[in-house]
Amino acid sequence: MTASKDHKFRNLEDFAGIASDWFWETDSEHRFTYFSSRMEEVTQIPANSAIGSRRDKIALENADDPKWRAHLDDLNAHRPFRNFEYSVRRATDGSTMWLRIAGQPLFDEVGTFIGYRGTGHDITAEKNAMQHQLESIAALAERNEELDEARQALERSAYQDTLTGVLNRGAFERDLAAALCVPTTRTGLLHIDLDRFKWVNDTLGHPAGDAVLIAAAQRISHVVGDLGTVYRVGGDEFMVVLTTEITTDQAILVGDGIIEAMEIPIEHEERRATVGTSIGIAFGTSGHMAPATLVANADVALYEAKRSGRNKLCQVTPEMQARMQAHRRLALDIPLAIDRHEFVPFFQPQVHVGTGAVVGAEALVRWFHPNLGILQPSIFLGAATELGVAGSIDRLMLKQALDTANRLRLQGLVLPSVSVNISAARLMDPSLPDDVERLWVDRSCQLCIELLETIYFDESRETPQFAETLNRLREIGVRIETDDFGSGRASITGLLKVRPDRLKIDRTLIQSAVTDPIRRSVVAAILDMTRGLGIEAMAEGVETMADIETIRALGCDIFQGYALSEPLSEAGLTEYLRSQHRVPKTQSAGPEDLPKRA
Repeated sequence: MTASKDHKFRNLEDFAGIASDWFWETDSEHRFTYFSSRMEEVTQIPANSAIGSRRDKIALENADDPKWRAHLDDLNAHRPFRNFEYSVRRATDGSTMWLRIAGQPLFDEVGTFIGYRGTGHDITAEKNAMQHQLESIAALAERNEELDEARQALERSAYQDTLTGVLNRGAFERDLAAALCVPTTRTGLLHIDLDRFKWVNDTLGHPAGDAVLIAAAQRISHVVGDLGTVYRVGGDEFMVVLTTEITTDQAILVGDGIIEAMEIPIEHEERRATVGTSIGIAFGTSGHMAPATLVANADVALYEAKRSGRNKLCQVTPEMQARMQAHRRLALDIPLAIDRHEFVPFFQPQVHVGTGAVVGAEALVRWFHPNLGILQPSIFLGAATELGVAGSIDRLMLKQALDTANRLRLQGLVLPSVSVNISAARLMDPSLPDDVERLWVDRSCQLCIELLETIYFDESRETPQFAETLNRLREIGVRIETDDFGSGRASITGLLKVRPDRLKIDRTLIQSAVTDPIRRSVVAAILDMTRGLGIEAMAEGVETMADIETIRALGCDIFQGYALSEPLSEAGLTEYLRSQHRVPKTQSAGPEDLPKRA
């Protein structure tokens, strides 16, 4: 080595000793010709083992790395490079060390490549910190993914009905509000209610009821498909929010498909349950209708479907909305009307046409509304039932009917019996017999309790309380009557369970018997049955003397209807009974001897 070159290396070594980087040189074959002491110290690679060796042969890791191959291409092309990073394995402990190097190609006076001169830096700590940071970021991302999955699971749980698997009320309220926020869109809503679901629960048990709900959710979802979203909003009620592109005709087809699907019996533990479906349809445009209004409109349509006989589909109309608003206004007046005793009985006489004698009267409730006048029960009883106050009206009618009988007796007029209708809710009230015993003071007027056929033949009413109430009423001396027999739900089995003292044949049978031989034969069969069972029969709803003559010829003697008298106020009943004292009673009265209409 010449003095000048030796001097150069000493100067380079002196500089390398105070630098954090190290210096290196290679020849034209990329063999190390210089390896600074700092590089030896950091890499723990002895300089004497490195001098004369290629860098790719010194403890290199990942020699097949594409980045390393690209670096070799740079070296072979004699191109300068900066910030090339690679790793080596320390011979002393086998640990990995990361290096960052830069190099500049060297050429002699005539331009011949003679090697590289460059610097190196230990970036192991930097790489380890970066790796730790990357691992932390990956762990955080994994944790975030887990949290997101947990959030989604929680959201599904919060918005999913656990029994049926469809979305719940919370999801319905969220989605309907979102649908009505989309500008200029038309949203369709189906409100679905299962008919006879309570009967399934009460007679087949709650597991059967759950099976019905699950099957209903599946069938509704299948019919709706991608035309909308299904929600269970409570009990046996479902909502369907329809896509904005759907037309009214398509919505009706979806509703009809749901009704048809739900008519198929549902199997549960070898038992079959059949429930019908009532559906209300309404549409709303975003910006013009609030979610609550759209729901209310669908409710109106559903109410109309049920009022029309159930298992039907109705679309809301302005007439329905007006009727429902009037219904709701009327419902608000009912509790106060009970307190004010605005509900009063009207009495329709019951006559034995064989003798012409009045044998009793049925107390029929009327509402003396301060603004609307006298209202028929068909107008307000449904609302009273929904409010849960039908029992209070029954209690009021019972008291007023018995008070009327007492006042008649004080005037020397005898009403042999009075019949009072009792609602289903009142029949389930254990206090009913006690109320009857307390109010029925004058036993000279026979008290009769009338049961609608829809009550006493409804299998869901077959409870111990129902049977106990009837037994206690009989023990007190109350006679049990059935109303509307033959209207379509009756069975001989149900009749035998109740064993009424009197059976009232439905008006539709009575009024059609005059012209329809088949209906006349049905009435005759009913009368034969009552005689065989020892039950008294009455024909109600007679409109003409022809009705009376036809039914009397079949063996019925007791009648009630407009042919004899319309329902009368207490004053009208008083006058009616007084007029009967002037009618001579014969053993076999003819039409001219019967009481005349008031």
